[in-house]
Amino acid sequence: MKIRGLLCVLSVLFCLVSAWAAGQGRAGGYRVLVMGDAHFDAPEFHRTPPATDGRKQERSRNLNMWKAKSPALFAAAGKRAAAEKVVFAVQLGDLAQGDCDDATLQGAMLRKAYATVRKNFPEDVPLLIVKGNHDIRTVGKSKNNAAADAVLLPILSKVLGRKLIKNSCYSFARGRDLYIAVDGFIPAKSIEAFVKKTLDNHPDTRYVVFMTHLPLLPASLGAPFWVVPGYDRIAALLETRNTLILAAHTHSPSLITRTSARGKLTQLIVSSMGSSWGKKQVPGEIGDWESYAAAVKKRFPQSRHSERDGKRWAEWEKSGAFTLRQFSGNAGFVILDVDDEGVTARCFNDSSRKPAVTLKLLSGR
Repeated sequence: MKIRGLLCVLSVLFCLVSAWAAGQGRAGGYRVLVMGDAHFDAPEFHRTPPATDGRKQERSRNLNMWKAKSPALFAAAGKRAAAEKVVFAVQLGDLAQGDCDDATLQGAMLRKAYATVRKNFPEDVPLLIVKGNHDIRTVGKSKNNAAADAVLLPILSKVLGRKLIKNSCYSFARGRDLYIAVDGFIPAKSIEAFVKKTLDNHPDTRYVVFMTHLPLLPASLGAPFWVVPGYDRIAALLETRNTLILAAHTHSPSLITRTSARGKLTQLIVSSMGSSWGKKQVPGEIGDWESYAAAVKKRFPQSRHSERDGKRWAEWEKSGAFTLRQFSGNAGFVILDVDDEGVTARCFNDSSRKPAVTLKLLSGR
């Protein structure tokens, strides 16, 4: 009887995974829930105090927000996921704060972080993850990809219903929509090769959704060039495919587009920082691309690499026409409505059922 019961459970799980990946869902469309940086943290994962003032401030912020605001944010996300019957949810990296003293603690933090977020969602809603820079950041300046992979890859493999994947680049199709998630902390050539091969294998798509922690288009004022490695070549691959980029990292939600002679890219930055949960969603201080570009260029003279950065920025500006809309430091989650008419984002920043803002991201072809 135990074996028969186990087989029944496995059969149900297989059907659930097959349904969301193969495109069996709501007639005429489907919904996806998207979350950004979470920075889960707890005292039990640290043996030593923070080494710098910046990390001290981050730890204080994280520990405070995870007492109440962050749990409330993800509880609200789970309720909306259930009410709106989303087909899957994705967290776009920096699930955990990191800064642990060793790989064992880093792994334990990531496991606890995933379980803490996952428990809010219905069992039939798969929760996908994308690797962030804090997920691999340990004490000092070290990066521990191996510690993160040891936890994240088995989780991803199980959710995707596949054999153990080699890195946290993965893809799947839902009907004619192609989802590509990349690991921004492996060599650029590896990322580019994965994206190219995936696109080549799916020539007939309605929408391509590119999921990444690091932005593909510049979105940060302080670090505009901290983007996906190989960003220029990857952007060239995606711009002809009616692509939506979902990214995080900046903690400042924004909508950026780039239009060139070859096509258009649309990038939505999502933040799920509990420290900003419940704030009123208003436009940020930088409300358009021209103001953003001027602010970035104003910082170049103070940069150690001002000449190099100036050249890189000039290359960006030549690559197409940009637009930007920023939403200050607000945080929450997003529900994507996907159908033949296009892709629309409803952005929530409190526990009400009313979105703070609704954005048309892509149009159907």
